[in-house]
Amino acid sequence: MEGGPGVTERARLDASLKEMVHRIRATGNPQKIVLFGSRARGDARPDSDYDLLLIEPSDQPRYRRAARYRRALVGLAPAKDILVWTPEEVAEWREVPNAFITAALSEGMVLYES
Repeated sequence: MEGGPGVTERARLDASLKEMVHRIRATGNPQKIVLFGSRARGDARPDSDYDLLLIEPSDQPRYRRAARYRRALVGLAPAKDILVWTPEEVAEWREVPNAFITAALSEGMVLYES
């Protein structure tokens, strides 16, 4: 098989990411979707979750923002950790050394940007 046995796994992951982006965009209006963590770095285990950062305007508290996206992704394995930040929150925290958002944006892979 051309490309070796990992090609099938990579294709499956790419298809999963495309479906996640499709469902997220159908559910809300994110300006940016970023995959971060072990899957973005390439050191994920088979059971590793998907860490997703969505950036979009919102007047809801941060802890409430991801619920609709979690519902939209039900049935897609493996697990997803979804964080939704506003552009203002990102701007406020992105230059702070060792802040979560700094690491997520520097190591992350942009899956969608409007």
